[in-house]
Amino acid sequence: MISYPSAIEILKNRSKDHKEVTLPLAKCLHLQAAEDVFAPINVPTFDNSAMDGYAFRYEDYQNGTSLRTISEIQAGTNLLLSIGKGEAARIFTGAPIPENADTVIPQENVSVENGMLKFQKPIKKNANIRRKGTQTQRGALILKSNARITAEYIGFLATFGISELKVYSPPKIGIIVTGKELVKAGTPLQAHQIYESNAVFLTAALLGLGIEPAFSVWVDDDENELRKTIQEGIEKVDILVLTGGISVGDYDFAKPVLEELGVQESFYKVKQKPGKPLFFGTLKNTEIFALPGNPSAVVTCYHAYLKPFINAKMGDERFDKKEAGILLTDYTKKTGLTHFVKAFVENNKVEILPNQLSYQMDAYARANAFAILPENRDHFQIGEKVHIIKF
Repeated sequence: MISYPSAIEILKNRSKDHKEVTLPLAKCLHLQAAEDVFAPINVPTFDNSAMDGYAFRYEDYQNGTSLRTISEIQAGTNLLLSIGKGEAARIFTGAPIPENADTVIPQENVSVENGMLKFQKPIKKNANIRRKGTQTQRGALILKSNARITAEYIGFLATFGISELKVYSPPKIGIIVTGKELVKAGTPLQAHQIYESNAVFLTAALLGLGIEPAFSVWVDDDENELRKTIQEGIEKVDILVLTGGISVGDYDFAKPVLEELGVQESFYKVKQKPGKPLFFGTLKNTEIFALPGNPSAVVTCYHAYLKPFINAKMGDERFDKKEAGILLTDYTKKTGLTHFVKAFVENNKVEILPNQLSYQMDAYARANAFAILPENRDHFQIGEKVHIIKF
């Protein structure tokens, strides 16, 4: 049995190999850039109007020269127009500024009679013009390597005409859940059954990272069936996640099956609560996480181990970076195990929630983090700083 920090160090070292792939821009959501990206063009690409209004030479306005409207410029038109002395052009938002014009006045601040422009409010020189390159100069860094890509970032990059990106490839992940007692939601329960929730949680959690599981299957507590399912699954994915059957009961077949298949064990059992019988190993190029079947332990092991491991595989360099908060409640536990306790964190204040027993899932209706309480301590006081893992 190893400590939580030791397990993290093993996973950190195993997560350093990254795969790169070039994907269409819209498919890069939640992924991380594998290289720096520089602006291929200026943005704006040309001087354009920020308002619906009239473009003119400011010196004519200063001199009190009457301005005659000579043309109309619509956004998206390629009208090469030059403004002369005493002239103004009707212009719309996004349309190119005509040559010699240096100011745009909003349409609501003028009146037009017989084609002559009359100013009803004062205006400053260069007003309401978006100059070429004022947002971004060509060649400027617009995406740093390792940056996580949001939908908003995708929209920004699309304005440069970028259609694809090199990103760290998300790993292919498969899920195997075990347990004779499990039934799917929507099925009437018999007295000896419970609803399966681990695959549902893991699927939702992975989708939150931008990863759709390659498969999610349920296996009875049958050694031969489990062996066949694991053997087939390893060939299909980069990471295989099992839940259940990893302890030492008479019907816990995961550990002996993994050994029989030649999986190289990196660690088995971590000094923690919940989720002590956690297994991590490798076979060929596939990494295997075997989690306890207890739903709360699955949530804990996902956030403490699996999620940071997956993120690291996708280029996140902050594997073991943790946040800290201040306890609002006292808490006592036994020494010897690291405890991951369900907590609600707001403004860096950490409230440890009631119902911490491993079978009690109702705290997750409010919890948004785990407080990490080290194995070598038993009492934690109000006002003390603790590390947290936010969901």
